[in-house]
Amino acid sequence: MKTICVALFTLCILSFANAQYASAFPQTEPTPAAVSEEPISLNEKIARRNALIKQHNQLAQQTLIEHIATQVTYPELLQELMAEGRVTVKVTLDTHGKVQAYEILESPDPSFSHAVERIMLSAPAVVSHRPYLGARKLIIPIEFTLQ
Repeated sequence: MKTICVALFTLCILSFANAQYASAFPQTEPTPAAVSEEPISLNEKIARRNALIKQHNQLAQQTLIEHIATQVTYPELLQELMAEGRVTVKVTLDTHGKVQAYEILESPDPSFSHAVERIMLSAPAVVSHRPYLGARKLIIPIEFTLQ
């Protein structure tokens, strides 16, 4: 038992002495966090921005299509007549990705257009807490089909 205590005491003293010795010398090797990164080239900046714009475009399309899919109601009269069709809407987004304006480009029936207009009025912003960098105008086809 006595040798174990002496061994632990010696180990503690050596550890303390080693720490004091190491702290007396400045570090000469840079740490990975301290290594400076090379400046990003203009082409790399452009590529990153284009990738972000593409991501925002896809996010905008996906968000609007999901919103439309959950909110769309088939007009009763057209459902009874078994009418189907596609409404094409041009959506204009502001700098925050919120629907600023919309325009029905093509519609087989005014009832389909009214259903789409109701949905566009309640469309959410496509990005949150950051500026929207994607396309300001999107064309979204909305299919009305009976299955």
